[in-house]
Amino acid sequence: MLIKAKPVVDCVENIIDEFDLTNKDFVILFPAPSEEVFNQKIAYWLSKKEHIIFVCWRYEGIDYRFEAYLRKKYPENFRKVSMGEFVVLWWETPSMVMIEGIVRLIPWVIKEKGSWIDESYSMKENMKNLEAPNYTRPLEVFWMKVPEELLSWDDFKVEQWREENKKLLEN
Repeated sequence: MLIKAKPVVDCVENIIDEFDLTNKDFVILFPAPSEEVFNQKIAYWLSKKEHIIFVCWRYEGIDYRFEAYLRKKYPENFRKVSMGEFVVLWWETPSMVMIEGIVRLIPWVIKEKGSWIDESYSMKENMKNLEAPNYTRPLEVFWMKVPEELLSWDDFKVEQWREENKKLLEN
């Protein structure tokens, strides 16, 4: 099953007209199998946009002329992005994942600034700042104890321990 190009193009252009987006900062985001895979850098870039139009589809996809037309008419605004090397039946779910990744980067969405600046993947340290493990109480669980440095109340020791232990979560 393939969706016809014209009705989807008409829908996107109706949104552009209805919200008068022609001279505004907007993106037409087409979640689909693509060489470009959605990541935190793309989420950050999209979080700065005024408007995002997600074009979701089902089954085999949309007639290619939809993509060709929008790429030609809106070359700066059209972006095709994949969620990875897998295929789904409907693209609303990957779109929801992208929306969550984007929205949480809008400054007023998460009150605690450190929660979205010091992330596992953030613009800090060029997206290579994986976090160190986190711990709660009790101090010992399954024979494993909270590291002494984290119990020291010494900000320097805590930060140094975190820097040294970022690699623990990579595997």
